[in-house]
Amino acid sequence: MNTVIHTCKQPLSFRPLNIMSRHTIKRLSRLLAAVFVVTAFFGCDDPENTAPVIIGVVPGMETANVGTTHTFTCVAEDDNPSELAYQWQSSCGGIQGDTTGQAITWKAPLTAGECTLTVTLSDGEFSDEHAFTVTVRDPNETGDVTVGVYYYPWYGGSNFHGRQYLREHLVPVQLPELGEYNDRDAEVIAQQLEWCEYAGISLWVSSWWGPGKMEDVTLLDHILVHPELGDMKIALFYETSGRIPDFTDLSRVTGDIQYIADNYFDHPNYYKIDGRPVLFVYLTRVLSNKGLLDETMDLMRAAANSSGYDIYIVGDQVFGQPPSFADQLALLDAATNYDVYGSSGARMYATQKQVDNYYTAQAGWKSKAQAVGTAFIPATAPGFNDTGVRDGHVPLSRKLSGSNEFGSLFRAMVEKAVTMVDPASNNLFLVTSWNEWHEDTQIEPVAVAPATSVDDSGTQEAYTYGMEYEGYGTRYLDILREAVGK
Repeated sequence: MNTVIHTCKQPLSFRPLNIMSRHTIKRLSRLLAAVFVVTAFFGCDDPENTAPVIIGVVPGMETANVGTTHTFTCVAEDDNPSELAYQWQSSCGGIQGDTTGQAITWKAPLTAGECTLTVTLSDGEFSDEHAFTVTVRDPNETGDVTVGVYYYPWYGGSNFHGRQYLREHLVPVQLPELGEYNDRDAEVIAQQLEWCEYAGISLWVSSWWGPGKMEDVTLLDHILVHPELGDMKIALFYETSGRIPDFTDLSRVTGDIQYIADNYFDHPNYYKIDGRPVLFVYLTRVLSNKGLLDETMDLMRAAANSSGYDIYIVGDQVFGQPPSFADQLALLDAATNYDVYGSSGARMYATQKQVDNYYTAQAGWKSKAQAVGTAFIPATAPGFNDTGVRDGHVPLSRKLSGSNEFGSLFRAMVEKAVTMVDPASNNLFLVTSWNEWHEDTQIEPVAVAPATSVDDSGTQEAYTYGMEYEGYGTRYLDILREAVGK
């Protein structure tokens, strides 16, 4: 008998392809290729007919947008493929043209829901059947979104991390609503949690600089043990600029991930996607440029596996225009853009046009990512001004234009982001940031105060560039609350 792999009785050792990871599909592809080579040279004289076996259906697709068209091919194993007969059925949507071929063209319905497709295979004596489900979604309906914010446990002690932030230089000064706080204070944490619950924020992506560092101690000893933590999820933001010196020295990576796995992943509040603990990694795009992203991801995954975890890695890979090739995106489970300011290219006033251009580019990144099985997480930011901590960057106002209202930039970005969320990443979108005061990207409340463009520099506008800043209160929490339907 010559065994032939034909391109559709699913053996117990196989999972349906529509729920396989892309890594499993790659391994299967290599297996199938090997079988072709072997069967080309070796034969068997046993004429007894054997039952056909459906290995699966390719591509392994779990979701589709309403009204889109897709081709599915049944992958089968049989001793005589020329005698195989196929029959396809679909519970919704429509099969276009022939339903009796090895491959079919299927069009998703115009309404969201779940469609079950079934293929039956027969050799005239034996048969096999395989069913798989495609979730059809409307990209214009956000459903339940997950709102995450980048969180900075940098403000332990009494100096508010050097007091190097724009609003400390305004005239009059605009302080955080909580004052220049100590973020290990239980009352401070409780208030931040209360504000986040109000705004619909359910995830803190927390800056992490290494074992025993200030952020690590704050998280382990003060935040993760807080009695009012409730349903708030925490994930770590692995700061590569501090843990991978010069983006070339990978010697700390294995130990770091093992430490994180041992101290964080089992906590009931640690954020997971499909049961996998999520690790956000800063500036993976720089590791790509250095040719080290593949090695870094291998080290991280191997270290997590050695501790019993299959981690879900979100890379800060998105920046500017989408790439020509998606090989680096394929190394990640999801991709996002941390530096919204830099990526957008907007300065002073973004305008609606530049916001639209930014999200057009983001849509291109999303398409590239999804084509290689990588999820996408859209990003937002309320503005940017780092003049209090460094020189060299032109600020980005929190208004779309001088005549727009405060918060108009953030509102425009959130309205775009919620339409781009990806079910494969829990419909998550991210805000840069909750409390990065040094770059004035925070949405954490500021004490209410009148707008001013005056600062305490010699020119009275070296920090503000002549643009107005308001003591905005809970404005940005209100925008989020409205956007996510709280």
